[in-house]
Amino acid sequence: MSRTTARLRTDSATRLAELERQRPEWQAWFGLHREAEHELADADWDRVIAESDPAPSLSDPTFNRVPLLHGRTLRVDGTRLQRLIRRLLTAASRLDGPASLRGYQPTVAEAVSLTESAMRQNRGEIAALATARRIDAGALISLAHLAALPLLRASGRGLQQEHHWAHGYCPVCAGWPILAERRGLDRSRWLRCGRCAGAWEVQWLTCVYCGEQNHERLGSLVPEDGSELHKVETCTSCRGYLKSIASLRAFPPLELLLVDLETVEFDLVALDRGYRRPAESGFALDLELIDDAPG
Repeated sequence: MSRTTARLRTDSATRLAELERQRPEWQAWFGLHREAEHELADADWDRVIAESDPAPSLSDPTFNRVPLLHGRTLRVDGTRLQRLIRRLLTAASRLDGPASLRGYQPTVAEAVSLTESAMRQNRGEIAALATARRIDAGALISLAHLAALPLLRASGRGLQQEHHWAHGYCPVCAGWPILAERRGLDRSRWLRCGRCAGAWEVQWLTCVYCGEQNHERLGSLVPEDGSELHKVETCTSCRGYLKSIASLRAFPPLELLLVDLETVEFDLVALDRGYRRPAESGFALDLELIDDAPG
């Protein structure tokens, strides 16, 4: 495996600018993500999580297998979600995004439904709406994911708890990890969710997707120079892969995206070797969004 990425740097702004220079084809995506980022730090999203119907408590026997968002009802401002999605659509059009999304203007009900489907990772529902509106399903799925990020990140901040979690999917939102961190001097293995930025520690020599523990079926792809700062964990049982990065600390939520993009060549190598990330979520999340806008 060739060494394809430079050493991770600490200046996020410089790193982002370098990525934009190196990957001009990603300009539209960067623009869309910046539009979503404007909402991420707004405390109103945290209030939505805090005031939602409660999830299972620590004493609930299902706690160790049910994500914390499962069974919740979130009361959101549908008009605000509609405005966010429309801003994303405008940004996509301005930045030469998918032409098939141009002209699409979701109603408030559609905006709430799109965001709920994205949070539940129900791509089929989003694709069905795209077909009905005669727009590109893949583009709408990506846009809906960005629209859900403020609520997902607020979920990560408000619901994450210190507890044992033995599963590969996120204990908050049921998303698969975007990467694994090998933290500190003891190299403990922490998984990081790319949706809510949740973090949970798991044991070594276990596939996060299928639970395989036979060391003969677990492997890794490493750079030709022998460095293990970055590597790819692989499983021949399910043909799954996960990027693994050595780090002294947890990556901040906004840095997860940068680290993922800076190591995209590792994804390409894994895909070329026949490894894949699961297309379906690891847990069928039951979640409801209700429009609770004033008036």
